[in-house]
Amino acid sequence: MAIKYHLTPLEIVKLLGYTKPAAKEELQQFEQKNNIKLPTQLFDFLSYARNNPLFSTADIWASELWPYFSYQYIEEGIEDCRQDFIDPKFCEGNDFYPFSKIPKEQWSDLVANYLHIGSDYAAGVVFFGIEEKDLTQENPPVYLQHEADPITDWKLMFHTLTDYLMNIVLDILTCEYYDTGAYVLEKSGWSLFQSEYDNEEEMCAYLLEKNIDLSKMPKHASCFKEDPFHRCCFDESEKVLYIITNDIIDREIQVVAWKNC
Repeated sequence: MAIKYHLTPLEIVKLLGYTKPAAKEELQQFEQKNNIKLPTQLFDFLSYARNNPLFSTADIWASELWPYFSYQYIEEGIEDCRQDFIDPKFCEGNDFYPFSKIPKEQWSDLVANYLHIGSDYAAGVVFFGIEEKDLTQENPPVYLQHEADPITDWKLMFHTLTDYLMNIVLDILTCEYYDTGAYVLEKSGWSLFQSEYDNEEEMCAYLLEKNIDLSKMPKHASCFKEDPFHRCCFDESEKVLYIITNDIIDREIQVVAWKNC
């Protein structure tokens, strides 16, 4: 029995049957229009994920929205507030006001320019972005900005773009927040099996029956959990994708198995 432990986000997408990069030309046109080059990892992933119904409720902009720079967002914010800046009381505490008082060339003194690539689907209050200077990297880090924080406050969320994309894919497949994964994949012949365990010993006994070695499964971080909580592997013989989810708070362990029927 061949078990593949080290999977990439794009490999998982292809395993699920999405083997044609339907949006490659569309992404190339986007790059030309905006005079930018998307990181290789992002371009390749979106080539398969763009306009794919599996990603319709994902925390990455793969459907209607396109990536855009935070400086563009700041420019629009200044224009929206320009008339209000006449009142000094309105200026105090306004995020856009300091940017309106200096040339755009000096904005980098206040905050770097980030390419927004996604947001939390539910409320749209959290934004994910890549710093402009990192776009030349194949696999750059991904930062997070919450609308409740100043627009200059970006926090490192994922050390690599791959970590972010893996979080996106595995959140979809565990159906923890939305049933989109089940709805889309079951229509294309995949069956979903879920089991819950109170402790890791019980879960490991189940995996042992499947000849799966938990220690060989890399841990993948989530931006909505306190600790790394996703692990996954693919049984190449049985055509089953296994995802292990550890809920640190509720102390529950869930095994999700997707079988290609």
